[in-house]
Amino acid sequence: MSIVGYQSNTTQAQGGGLIVNTQRELSVPPNHLNPDLFHSPARNIYAVINENIVIGKDIRLRTRSGAKEIAGWQVSLPAPLVKNPQGEYTGTLLSREGKPFFYAIDDDGRVFMSGKFNSPEDEVILNINPYIAELPLKYRSFLDREAPVPAKRRVAKKEAKL
Repeated sequence: MSIVGYQSNTTQAQGGGLIVNTQRELSVPPNHLNPDLFHSPARNIYAVINENIVIGKDIRLRTRSGAKEIAGWQVSLPAPLVKNPQGEYTGTLLSREGKPFFYAIDDDGRVFMSGKFNSPEDEVILNINPYIAELPLKYRSFLDREAPVPAKRRVAKKEAKL
């Protein structure tokens, strides 16, 4: 799905006031990335236009482990407004070295990707097709990357395994 169109910076509203377009840049936090992905917060930026149109700007990802191939849930972005069981939010991405990667965004905003890197330094550039997000913006976090587990819970888990 792609969104195409043009709107000037200001237009006349029905009530006579002015409508102004807005753009807000957000970075992908660590708990919205697969734990095996390396990211640079200064580069992993996407934009939200008029609070609900999501556009990838400069998101670059590579594996921490040096794995040649990735597959599965890799990133969380805002959940799309239109829920589509046919997987309308799909596309093809390229790595810096020109390798193709395929992606699909599910109803929760989880970005599933698959592809192979040329080298450990190769990065996939996540330039997704724009889509309209649900308001307020909703995300699905990776549980492994959320707040640290309190020491009491870690000890209890270890004892339970024994």
